[in-house]
Amino acid sequence: MSKPVPVSLLRRSAGRSLLEILVSLAIAAVILGAILIAVSGTGLSGRKHDAQSRLTDEGQIAMSLVTQHLRMAGFWQPDSAVPSLDTSAGMLFGCRDGFSNPDVADVASLACGGGGDNDAIVVRYDGTQPGGVVRDCLGATAVPAGAWVDNRFYVAVSPATGNPALYCRGNGGGGPEVLVDNVESMRIRYGVAAVNNDIPSGPTLFDPPAFTGESVRYLEADELAACTVGSLAANSWCAVTSVRLCLVLRTDDNAADQAGTPYIDCDGNTATQADQRIRRAMVTTISLRNRTSVVNP
Repeated sequence: MSKPVPVSLLRRSAGRSLLEILVSLAIAAVILGAILIAVSGTGLSGRKHDAQSRLTDEGQIAMSLVTQHLRMAGFWQPDSAVPSLDTSAGMLFGCRDGFSNPDVADVASLACGGGGDNDAIVVRYDGTQPGGVVRDCLGATAVPAGAWVDNRFYVAVSPATGNPALYCRGNGGGGPEVLVDNVESMRIRYGVAAVNNDIPSGPTLFDPPAFTGESVRYLEADELAACTVGSLAANSWCAVTSVRLCLVLRTDDNAADQAGTPYIDCDGNTATQADQRIRRAMVTTISLRNRTSVVNP
């Protein structure tokens, strides 16, 4: 007579029910989904962080390149022991809506228009600096002998990338080149000084500047008058003593989590665009060293 099979052995050989298998699969699916969401979120966060870091780096490069030359605006070598602090040569000129002919050879022939909503500026300084190699904004050294360095900054679409970019066109040889890609906007305001009413009539060690050197208001390029020889025109290019520069940079598309990511524009307003780019406005104010006031002895 055979012995009965123990109950514990019967239970172990019975297997799993369909319900238990479905519950196990559901739990596994939930765990797998959580892992995938965590990994995907980490990837999106990392990509966004990288895009923001690159945006900051490129913005700092763009600001540094432009401000470096703005600080040189108007520098020139005196041709006498008692020079005037206000050179007659044009050191600065800008357009509210860009240059229509940025490649024209003669600075005096630059015309405004054609640049959309972006400003453009030309910065000039003496190229006859002793003891050093004079370079334009692109690093070119073929600046004509005895001439002023001529650097033109503006925003245009790059044919290589299809993105708006910050361009520079120097007079050291070669054509315009992209400085920084994905620069969407450039806005410039000019700080103007008041006419100096305290110019003494007697001889001084240095000729005093025609303007006080302290910016009293900021104006757009189309609000500034042309300089006139022999007169002190208020709100003119000759009265500009500082420049407030604002650049709006953007990342590549799909860097943001969703479309219409808000940002603060150059006017201090909250703005959005219908894409998934991250944008940032960078602002700085540059004092024009060669237009600041001096104290007469």
